[in-house]
Amino acid sequence: MTPLLVSLGLASRAMAADGAALYRGKCAMCHGPAGAGHPGTFPPLAGRVGQIAGNPDGKAYLAAVLVNGLHGPITVDGQSYKGFMPSFRALSDEDIAAVLAYVSTLGNSAAPAGISAQDVASVRAAPMDAATVQAKRAALQTAHVIP
Repeated sequence: MTPLLVSLGLASRAMAADGAALYRGKCAMCHGPAGAGHPGTFPPLAGRVGQIAGNPDGKAYLAAVLVNGLHGPITVDGQSYKGFMPSFRALSDEDIAAVLAYVSTLGNSAAPAGISAQDVASVRAAPMDAATVQAKRAALQTAHVIP
């Protein structure tokens, strides 16, 4: 990406476009093509990820979910989910950042969230188990970072 594109904010838009293909291939089968989710099994992403990514701790949590996976019950918008989010650790930091940038645009007209490959690399450097990812989620819900 050229410095001019980066300065115009087009880098994150291009990254979101690349993330769209990754999302379709890796995520849409569970969360749906538009990120609406499936009640009781896979939570909605649309309209939520961009909000969560607006906070530095939220960005780290989102990266942690993709890198480490998420297991166990969660509540989203008052609905309980008992699905299983696998780890996507095999994807590169750039690919995970691209997926998160894309997902942050679903149900949101704002520019993609600024989650960088460096953000993902920082999370990857400190692996977490499922209980730790769940504890991070609970703390962020209490702090109203996760709506």
